Amino acid sequence: MTLLLGLSSVQAQSLRLKKADKYFQEFSYDKAVKAYERIEDKNADIYRNLAKSYLMLGDTGKSEDNYSQLMSTGKYKPEDVYDYASVLLMNKKYDEAANWMQKYAKLKPQDSRARAFMENPLYYRDLLKSDLKVQLTNQDINTKYEDFSPTYYKDNQVVFASSRDNKLLVNRKWNGNRQPYLDLYVADLESGNTLSNPLKFDKNVNKKYHDAPATFNKEGDYMVVTRNIYDEKNLKDNKLWLYDSHLQYEQYWSAPRPLHFNDKTYSCGQASMTPDGQVMYFASDMPGGFGGTDIYKVTRNSDGSWGEPVNLGARINTEGNEMFPYFDSKGGYLFYSSNGLPGLGGLDIFVSKERRDGSYTKPLNMGSPINSNRDDFSFIYKEDGSGFLSSNRSGGKGDDDIYGFSNLNKFKDKIQDCYLSGTITDKRTQQALDFARVILYDYQGKELGSFETKQDGKYMYPVDCGSVYKVVVLHDGYKKAQSDIDTKSFNTSEIVKDFALEKPMEDPNKGLCDHKIQPLYYDLDKFYIRYNDKVKLDEIVTLMNKYPQMVLEVASHTDARASKPYNVTLSHNRTNSVVNYLVEHGINKDRIVAKWFGEIYPVNGCVDGVKCSEEEHQQNRRTEFRILNCVQ
Repeated sequence: MTLLLGLSSVQAQSLRLKKADKYFQEFSYDKAVKAYERIEDKNADIYRNLAKSYLMLGDTGKSEDNYSQLMSTGKYKPEDVYDYASVLLMNKKYDEAANWMQKYAKLKPQDSRARAFMENPLYYRDLLKSDLKVQLTNQDINTKYEDFSPTYYKDNQVVFASSRDNKLLVNRKWNGNRQPYLDLYVADLESGNTLSNPLKFDKNVNKKYHDAPATFNKEGDYMVVTRNIYDEKNLKDNKLWLYDSHLQYEQYWSAPRPLHFNDKTYSCGQASMTPDGQVMYFASDMPGGFGGTDIYKVTRNSDGSWGEPVNLGARINTEGNEMFPYFDSKGGYLFYSSNGLPGLGGLDIFVSKERRDGSYTKPLNMGSPINSNRDDFSFIYKEDGSGFLSSNRSGGKGDDDIYGFSNLNKFKDKIQDCYLSGTITDKRTQQALDFARVILYDYQGKELGSFETKQDGKYMYPVDCGSVYKVVVLHDGYKKAQSDIDTKSFNTSEIVKDFALEKPMEDPNKGLCDHKIQPLYYDLDKFYIRYNDKVKLDEIVTLMNKYPQMVLEVASHTDARASKPYNVTLSHNRTNSVVNYLVEHGINKDRIVAKWFGEIYPVNGCVDGVKCSEEEHQQNRRTEFRILNCVQ
């Protein structure tokens, strides 16, 4: 009986787990939490799903508790460590979050989020004491539901997304937060940052499921809206697509049509158009990105259709989520939200300026009070410093609220928009060098870019003010040049670093060892230099003048037909004759090594007691030469 009861308990646990996993996969997080909590023996996977579910429900305290339990099992993944640190930030436990981020950086040192953190582990202290001096005003139009993603509409209105109760008999709710699906609403814009009189937007756009947020051109006659993939009867998928619609006869909007780059395998949404309607930024988790959702840019073709989306790259996107872009076309500022860059918790709002070459400056965290320890997103802005953002920070009226602000301009002075430039020249001629390869590295040695100079020898790179770089210059026929550049040491955004390249010095002994010097020969019992052999010594003088570093060994010998002491003296005299000749012709004596050996080193077998011919004895009466620079 005990065994049967045990089996029954195990089966019950298994059924509860299957049910909980099903709720989790269906985004029914409230039901998933209840099912997981009823399981007695929780493992790492259960703690992970509980932590994520509580986070999606907005309960960061219980999310932290379950991440802590997951860490205690020892069976966590690197991404769990990052997520735990993120939840600690949302709970304002900044120092503890920093400790876990350091652990994550050790687990995944090449992750861009880890590298950004390690540049300044105490970054949050600066963000918390931000000097923006901006006040946020919670808008009267907010409800206890979700109200977010305001977008400018025509001259004096704002369209926003809301899940507020629509008072319909059939009120569908989304599994993710058990709130009604999103619809579009329009409100009047008063005094720059105040919204009033919210009304439901066009019924041709607002349907049964998510139909928000949206973006409009300046004229207000063209829109792109984020919607669920569904037909008139059923919700086909939980993914989101972008649809466009045109204002018809200035009265109603046409039925939304999906854009061509949508795909059933990924989501596209949260679009933001430039006022002329020619460029659009949006978020997507399409393949080929850097992490969760990335920011993309797409340009309209001459026929009015949209082109192919382009990922904004690693400067903007991370392994985390980048969302809710807004581009201020007048100032060239791209605002967006990210949980993959160092922030105060949840999604933080960042700004990056588009440079004239199409690249972007290092993203700047807008700091407090624009950002909080919760999700801050859907930022829109006008040149006068007024605008709106959305946030689920504490103190709001409900879930996500819309906040207004004014006089926000001080961030512009903090954007790190610097250029590194210079000219590559020949040091001797001072002429500009084309085809020089200029390579830029970051402080960790990662190559950031490569540039080849043209005839003017100039190069230019956009860089981040306050960062350290290394520049390496390569050119065929020249020595490599390099320099470390700390942009903080310059008091200008235009940093100039010129390079004058040197040609490598030729080896002073190059070709020397190719020369072979023939011996001199002497008459019997003589040490004077034969007339014909003076030509050989003149050649040696010429060679030594050509190679000022050359050191010459002069070694003289005799035959064996006199006593050994006599032959030593005779060979010494022969060496002196050669040395004196070279010195008289301008060769420094210090460059000559004089040696004499008498009869002890014959080139043949003509030693004492051996009968040899005169020709054989002649071979031994000689002075030999060695170029000591070439002796190994």
